Amino acid sequence: MYRRHLKHSRVKNLFKFVSAKMNTVFTVESSLEFDTCFHLEYSPAVKTFEAQPEGYYYIFEDRECPYTPDFRVVDERGNPYFIEVKPSAKVATPDFLQRFPIKQQKAIELRSPLKLVTERQIRVDPILGNLKLLHRYSGFQSFTPLHIQLLGLVRQLGRVSLAKLSGSTGAPPEEILATTLSLMARGLIHSDLTEREMGLSSVVWAI
Repeated sequence: MYRRHLKHSRVKNLFKFVSAKMNTVFTVESSLEFDTCFHLEYSPAVKTFEAQPEGYYYIFEDRECPYTPDFRVVDERGNPYFIEVKPSAKVATPDFLQRFPIKQQKAIELRSPLKLVTERQIRVDPILGNLKLLHRYSGFQSFTPLHIQLLGLVRQLGRVSLAKLSGSTGAPPEEILATTLSLMARGLIHSDLTEREMGLSSVVWAI
């Protein structure tokens, strides 16, 4: 197997992603990989993930070549797989088209299929913006009386808009939004992040 270590350089920018799910800070080497982290962090289909995991060697043109996938993921059923993140413009190059199927075949032999993900799957609005907003309110904020009140109301009312929660509690709309996002980041309430940008018209519910 093969382990790669990222280092800062004059030609490459590194990005840090703080993961509450994995209780660690990941270093990635592109803004596209950084944006991928938000999807992996909040996807219920992802049990665990790791950036720059242990890689492997594959044979290309009679040479042994090292390869490190961008991510290793374990899904909710416990099945592992690798992810390669690439801009769409780079997946049509001759070198990529020749090498990637060989990398995929080796990954299958290692029982961790290799999947290709491009910015067309990652940089999708409004979901990416909503995930970044969620991340801003994740972490270790203490539970306030408003957290408890909102969670109780959502459980009582079922599907309810943030505007109605604001009216029911008398709390300012911006405080309702911030507290709701904090509860969502904890996985205590849910909303459809693909529908619209999170705001007072958004509908939330508890499971």
